[in-house]
Amino acid sequence: MAKRNHIFAEIEASNNFLSGISTHVDWEPSTNIIAAGDGEKLIVEVELPGVNKEDVNILLEEDNHLIIRGIKRQPRLGDAKRATYYLFEREFGSFYKRILIDFPLDASRIKSVMENGVLTVTIPRKKTEKISVKVK
Repeated sequence: MAKRNHIFAEIEASNNFLSGISTHVDWEPSTNIIAAGDGEKLIVEVELPGVNKEDVNILLEEDNHLIIRGIKRQPRLGDAKRATYYLFEREFGSFYKRILIDFPLDASRIKSVMENGVLTVTIPRKKTEKISVKVK
């Protein structure tokens, strides 16, 4: 699945390159999307361990795409001028996640919180009036 997402990210990046927009992304965070409260809200959980909340940007586009992007900075190794990594598996650099929300949502009530390395974005469904139509 990660390889598939990576392929789509490459296609999107190449399309944006052609349009003159830079979209360099080093990694894509793991994400859960949960319908809660009988579908009255959507909860998006994004794993961002080691990311400062000040380095996260959340944007809701007009076409109902939720964009979560930011940067995870590599910690400095103190006064060491040289370091040799024997294993380097942790992700650092810029990250990007784009999610399509396919229902009307109440943008004025979206909330987000970062706790224990997990960003949680709660998106309430927009309440719509039900209209009764008489058959003639």
